[in-house]
Amino acid sequence: MRAGLLYMLLLVVLAPVAGAEPVPARLNETQRGFFRDYCVECHNAETQEGMLRLDEIPFVIESVEQADRWQKILNQLNSGAMPPENATQPEPARKADFLDVLSHTLVTARKTLGDQGGRITLRRLNQREYRNTIRALLGVDVETSDLPADSGTGTFDTVGASQYMSGDQIEQYLALSRRALDESSARAAGGTQHHRAREEAEDFGNRRMDSLFKRTRELHEQHASWAAAVDAAAERPENLDIAAVLREKAKKPRPSSGVPYPTPLFFYYDWDQIKGAPPPTEFGFNDAQAAFFSENQYLHFFPYYDDYQKLPGRESGAWLLFYQAYREAYVSAGEDWPPGTYTLRMRVAANEAAPPERRFLEVGQRGDDVSDFTVFGAHQVTGTLDDPQIIERVVQISTDGKREFAIREKRPNSRTAEIRSYHDEFEKTGHGPVPAIWIDWLEIDGPGDAPSGIVSLTADSQGRAGARDVIERFATRAFRGVKPEPEYLDRLVALFESRLDVGDDFDDALKTPLSVVLASPGFLYLSEPSGNGGPRKLDGFELASRLSYFLWSAPPDDELLALAGSEELLEPDVLAAQVDRMLDDGRSHEFVAGFAHQWLGLERLDFFQFDFRLHRSFDDSTKAAAREEVYQTIALLLRENLSLSRLLKSDFAVINGLLASYYGIDGVTGDEFRRIDLPDHSPRGGLLGMAAILAMGSNGQVTSPVERGAWVLRKLLNDPPPPAPPNVPQLARLDGQLLNVRERLRAHQEQPQCANCHRRIDPLGLGLENFDAAGKWRTEDTLVRDGSVRKTWPIKPAGAFFNGPEFNSYLELRDIIASRPDGFARGFSESLIEYALGRPCGFTDADLTAAMIQRARSKDFAVREFIQALVASSAFRSK
Repeated sequence: MRAGLLYMLLLVVLAPVAGAEPVPARLNETQRGFFRDYCVECHNAETQEGMLRLDEIPFVIESVEQADRWQKILNQLNSGAMPPENATQPEPARKADFLDVLSHTLVTARKTLGDQGGRITLRRLNQREYRNTIRALLGVDVETSDLPADSGTGTFDTVGASQYMSGDQIEQYLALSRRALDESSARAAGGTQHHRAREEAEDFGNRRMDSLFKRTRELHEQHASWAAAVDAAAERPENLDIAAVLREKAKKPRPSSGVPYPTPLFFYYDWDQIKGAPPPTEFGFNDAQAAFFSENQYLHFFPYYDDYQKLPGRESGAWLLFYQAYREAYVSAGEDWPPGTYTLRMRVAANEAAPPERRFLEVGQRGDDVSDFTVFGAHQVTGTLDDPQIIERVVQISTDGKREFAIREKRPNSRTAEIRSYHDEFEKTGHGPVPAIWIDWLEIDGPGDAPSGIVSLTADSQGRAGARDVIERFATRAFRGVKPEPEYLDRLVALFESRLDVGDDFDDALKTPLSVVLASPGFLYLSEPSGNGGPRKLDGFELASRLSYFLWSAPPDDELLALAGSEELLEPDVLAAQVDRMLDDGRSHEFVAGFAHQWLGLERLDFFQFDFRLHRSFDDSTKAAAREEVYQTIALLLRENLSLSRLLKSDFAVINGLLASYYGIDGVTGDEFRRIDLPDHSPRGGLLGMAAILAMGSNGQVTSPVERGAWVLRKLLNDPPPPAPPNVPQLARLDGQLLNVRERLRAHQEQPQCANCHRRIDPLGLGLENFDAAGKWRTEDTLVRDGSVRKTWPIKPAGAFFNGPEFNSYLELRDIIASRPDGFARGFSESLIEYALGRPCGFTDADLTAAMIQRARSKDFAVREFIQALVASSAFRSK
């Protein structure tokens, strides 16, 4: 009964109490004639162009939804997009009168609706926040992938209205909590013993390669002897006819063999049709399939193995191969090693004969399949055989996780891609890809000092009083400074005692009530009870939690809680100082990554796999680095309080050696992201020059100017195009025609349903065509069909904004976009409001948005000014 009551609290939603009804804003009824003459003809019950109906729209604005609708109408009329250019246009004076009335009515609506909008739905910790909070409390990481997604409505994962809770989830939270507590206690009990394991690369790598070399050669000699005997039998008069048939048959593919191409070896596959031919078993093979396979391996891989024997450095190390054989080196932690933080260390060098883009290794863990490799990160190898380098990275060993760690050359995480890459090189040179990475040794040691949880689980005494003290201390910190009620503590202590009664020791018995704390409403939800008559000011602890989960996606630290308890945090100067302190802290990267990923729509980067033959170097590690470039650039703007407009155009980039190699920028090596100055007229700098942004505007093979143009309108200009109508005609009639992308889009605009939007979208997307689907710069494009180039044409990025300026190049397009920072600042502000407050930014936030922009504009749109203005607002400090 007690547990059931506890869990039922999770389902309680505090309904806000409505205040007095405001006087509604009302449009002048005399303006209805304007609507009838210029709007209703296209937006009535029958036509509903753009999925919009206006013949029944009320002229009394009584809700935020109605105000939002009228605001959009005002925006369309102000921009000149409506009425469309092919429709009858109103007299300028009449239009001005209507816009004046509508603008003033919306100002009135903003005031009267201010107390109705902006309600914040009770929200729980999202997956990111939950992981970070458990880490802060207990010092361990938990896997949350089994939990339901946080947001399914296209909003930020902080928005309470898009979060759901079920009984199954409660059980999942309980299980996760127990695992986290078990992991924490296991780490604490690990002791002080130090462990180390080392693998010398030559011990396994060279032994394996020598064995492969020897065995492949021996099997080839066996096959040669057998083939000679079969050939001798085939030359007998009675076999000449069948031998001719079999040789002709060998010119055709034979899928049953596992080889998708013809080969003379198929002749020996059919040895049993030749009278007197000896069986392969007499030459050491199990059957013809085994003989065929071994000889095929010899033809395609023996040169690779032979080359390996001639490589330098084999007396003290081994070379990683790109495909087959010694493709990974690995080291394992002992099964008796305690969970904790360990250091993985390797001594490596790069082959100067390998292309620079291949001089990278990946660290991760192998899966059950050879191509199943979980990548932890990529590292640039700059050491040489004469002067190898040592690379270190921290890895975690958990109680029930994998204990083997592997390294390999950076590559597409696909077996098909590996095979194709090897054979492409083999077909060109007769050899496989030259080995790029040399390894001396690979080791793991630890455990090292790891950050412990912020709450001590050590009891002063092994009894009821000691347990109660631990539970109260833990619950208070888990509830972000709010002390639990005595009755609640009594129930938790009773759970502890019930576990003692069934035989648990003191520490295990404590885990049951503590896991309940971590699955309770006070922990899972940000506690902000609604006021009785409308908005109320947050108290110190509520404000501390809202601020910490906004800027850190984590709970308040000691300093923030101390200021919350003393009420000093409510003072504007103190609050502003805390914002700066928190943004200076490394934990603010959680805000940058969490916010930017959703604000810019970076989830699209993972929607599809990139064609490795067209974009071979845009593998998972490059994609991860490209995503990190976005985060690191925003983090630098935040750290140095630079202008938000630097995201539109910048004379610097924030990259590491991997991205420098990808972009073709010289003089940058190493894994650390750092600011580098760009030369004049560089296409990089700003979001539009980043591979992650550009790759989202593709399908993994070719660019999508429509997707790119729409993204520019939505994210950079804050002028989103309407959603595509449901009856968009397909362009199947163009299939098979050798048309470049501009020609295809021109054909698309011939359709009246498409032209109205695409004339705004397409020119912007076409202006970015100098970047290929994976964000590399190019001056010409090619159409590839069936693996071969069918058409090549020069890129022509010239175009014009709809009813706006023309541009002749990508750089001119970027300059025009950069000259319009206000729209970008507005979109950024609205997204910040939604992310920080956990509710959609609506019509009633117009004044807050304007105040944020005004404060930031006074300091050249400095990024921190947006955040400071938001945190200082009554909306942020109220419920």
